[in-house]
Amino acid sequence: MKIAISSLENNENSKVSDRFARTEYFVIYDHEALSFTSIENTAKSAGSGAGGKAVKILGDLGIDIVLVPELGPKALEALEAFEIKSYQYPREKTVREVLYLYFEKKLPELLISTSKGRH
Repeated sequence: MKIAISSLENNENSKVSDRFARTEYFVIYDHEALSFTSIENTAKSAGSGAGGKAVKILGDLGIDIVLVPELGPKALEALEAFEIKSYQYPREKTVREVLYLYFEKKLPELLISTSKGRH
């Protein structure tokens, strides 16, 4: 299982981002390897459609779950198309802290859009 977390920096000790599609980085936790990697979010500078582009990047990496602050309707639709589940984290935490919250089953699954989407 691979989990992607929206992050301000490229490591697991970073604060989580308050955006999904326009986050700076995605920190990826590989549960089988028990390891962290990170990628720069190249979709963040897209003029439009950043949510779908970010989801495509994550889908191509074989991500199973995303931990995010909120999701617009198009991003949620794209995640559903890639069969990637999404869970909402509280702000002002670190990547590692929200990952622990996920494994403790303390994060709500996002089944409906939580924002209108924005640029």
